Amino acid sequence: MRLPYDEDRFCGLIGKNGIGKSSVLESLDTFFNSKPWNFNTAAKRSGLSVTHPHLVPVFLLKKNLFNGDVLEKAEILNSVARAISENDIPPTLKSHVKIFIEHRNQISQRVKLDDYLIIPLGIDYNGDVSISLFNSRIAVEHLLGDDVEVSKVNLDKDDLRLFLPLLEKIKNIIDYIYIPREIEPELFTKLETSEIQVLMGETLIQILSERVPQKQINEINTKLNAFIHSLSQELEIYSYRTPTDRQQNLKKNDVYNLIIQSFFSTRKLHKKQGETWLEISSLSSGEKQKAIIDVAHSLLKKHRDSGSNLIIGIDEPESSLHMSACFDQFESLYDISRDCMQVIFSSHWYGFLPTIESGSATVITKNNSAHIFDQINLANYREQIKQWTAVSRGKLPFDIKLKSTNDFVQSVITSVIGNNPFNWIICEGSSEKIYLSAYFNDLIKSKRLRIVPVGGAKEIKRLYNHLSMSYEDLKEEISGKIFLISDTDAELVHYEVKQHDKLCCKRIVNCSTSRTTKLVNIQANPVSPATEIEDTLNGKLFFETLKMFSEEYPDLLGFLDEVKGDIPHEYSKIALDLKESQWKLIDEFFNFDNNKFLFSQHYVKSLGDKYETPSWVQEIREWLD
Repeated sequence: MRLPYDEDRFCGLIGKNGIGKSSVLESLDTFFNSKPWNFNTAAKRSGLSVTHPHLVPVFLLKKNLFNGDVLEKAEILNSVARAISENDIPPTLKSHVKIFIEHRNQISQRVKLDDYLIIPLGIDYNGDVSISLFNSRIAVEHLLGDDVEVSKVNLDKDDLRLFLPLLEKIKNIIDYIYIPREIEPELFTKLETSEIQVLMGETLIQILSERVPQKQINEINTKLNAFIHSLSQELEIYSYRTPTDRQQNLKKNDVYNLIIQSFFSTRKLHKKQGETWLEISSLSSGEKQKAIIDVAHSLLKKHRDSGSNLIIGIDEPESSLHMSACFDQFESLYDISRDCMQVIFSSHWYGFLPTIESGSATVITKNNSAHIFDQINLANYREQIKQWTAVSRGKLPFDIKLKSTNDFVQSVITSVIGNNPFNWIICEGSSEKIYLSAYFNDLIKSKRLRIVPVGGAKEIKRLYNHLSMSYEDLKEEISGKIFLISDTDAELVHYEVKQHDKLCCKRIVNCSTSRTTKLVNIQANPVSPATEIEDTLNGKLFFETLKMFSEEYPDLLGFLDEVKGDIPHEYSKIALDLKESQWKLIDEFFNFDNNKFLFSQHYVKSLGDKYETPSWVQEIREWLD
C-alpha cells in the first residue's frame, strides 16, 4: 500500500462506494495504533496463511530523523526502493512495482531526495515485519551482501526482524489519528480519549504532572498522615492503618487517575449557540461532523506545539453535511493540513478539486479485479484532466471535471439561499485571493464572505455559465451575492454576461485616460491594455513592496533605486511612470518562481489606513453591501 503523496500534505481518495478508500485509512490505523485487522472476504475465504495479508506503507521521511543502526537499516531500504525495477520481482507483482516506479519518478521531479529516505516497511497479519514486493534478491544483496548464496532470493523472517527497531522508530515518530465516518462524536471529543490527547500533543498525565506536581502530592500525604496520627492518639489503643506495617501514601498516578475520573470524565464538549451552550449530543449529524473538524483545527492551531509528525485520516468529512457547508469543511481540512505532516481523506464530494490550490487526489477505479490509481496534482489538475480525456490509464467512471464543477456550483448556490446566506468572490488565482482576503477581511465574518481562486479566466467563464443557469431557476430564493472577477488578458476570453441582481461577473482593466481601474462586463470595452491584479494595486504600497525584493533580484529590480519623488496612491501602472522595458523586467520578476505569491503576502502585511484602497475594490465592497 502506498500513501497518496504528490507534493503536498492535502491528499484525497475519491471513487465509487466499495472501491477501498476507507480501507486505506483503516489499515493505517491498524498499522500505527495496533487496531484489529479487518480482513476482506477473499482473505477469510482462502485463509490467512494462503493470502498472507500485510500492510506496508511507503514512507518518505527526512534522513535527519534517524541515526546509528536505525539509520543504517533505513538507508538499506531506501537503496532497495530507489534501485528496484520490474526485472527484480516475479511476473505476478510487475504491475504493482510499475505503479511504484512511476510514483517514485514523479516525486523525484518535485522533491530533492538527497535529504529524504524512501522506506517501504510494515507488518503482516501475524505482526511480523514485512516489506511486501520489495522483498527480492536486490533486498537480499543490500542487507546481506553480494556474496550471499545465489539461491537465496528473499529475506526470511529472521532477516526481516533486523528492521524491527526501524519499524518501532517510525511508529514512535509518527502520530496517526483516524476519524471514521461512523464515529461517535460524543466519545471522540472527550478529553480522556487518545485521539484528543494526540491532537493536543500532550497526555492528561503530562498535563497533570505540570499542574499538580509531586511536591503538592507530598504535601497532601504529609497532611493526611498527620491527621491519621492525631486520630490515633485520640483513639489511644485503636488506629486506622494499612494492611501492612508500611504506611501507604497516595501515589502520583492514584491522584492523577482520580482527577481524570472525577474532573475530566464528567466534562463533555458543548457548542455555544447564542447565549446557551448545547451538548454535542444535541447537535445534528452534520453539526457533529463539523464539530470534530473544528476541534481538531483549533487544537492544532492553538494548543499543540507542532503537528509536523501528525497524520490525520478522515473518512468522508462531508458526511451528513448540507451541501452549502461542504466548501467550509474542506477549507478547514486544507488549513489543518498546513499544520501537520499529512491529511488523508476519502470523499464523494468533488467540489474541492477546482478550489484547493495545492495537494493531490487519487482516483481509485477497478478494471476487472485490479485496482487502478490515477493521481491528480491539484495545482494543475485541469491540465491533467485534459490529458486524461485523450489517454486514461484507467477507465474513469465519470467526467471528473464535470462532477467537480457541479459539486462546487451546488455548494455555492445552496449557500446563498436562506436568511443567513454566504457571499462569494470567485477569482482567478491564489495571489488574487490574498489581496481580496486582506481588503475584505471584515466581510469574511460579518457577511460570511468566501473568496475562492479557481485557476484562470477560462474557469471563471465555466463557473459563471453554470452559476447563471442555476441562478435563473432559483433567483427568487437567493439572498446572498456572488461576484466573479477576472483579469483582462492579452487574448481575452469572450462570453456574454447577463445583468443579475445578486450574480455579477466583471473583469478589471486599467484606463490610462481616466487614470483609474475599471470593473467592466466581460464583453464590454475597453478590451485593453492587458491588466493583471498587480497592475491595479495601490501604487505607493506596490512600489514599497517591490523594493523589498530589489536586493535579491538586482538584475530585474535594481533600477527601482533610480525612481525619485513621492509615489502617488493611484493604480500601480499609472503611479510608477516607468519605461516599457522596465515594466517587462517587473513582469519577469512576477513570472519567476513563486514571486507573485510572495509579493502578495508582503503587500497585505503592510496594508493600513495610510494607503488608499483602490477604487475597484471599494466598488466591489459597495456591491456586496
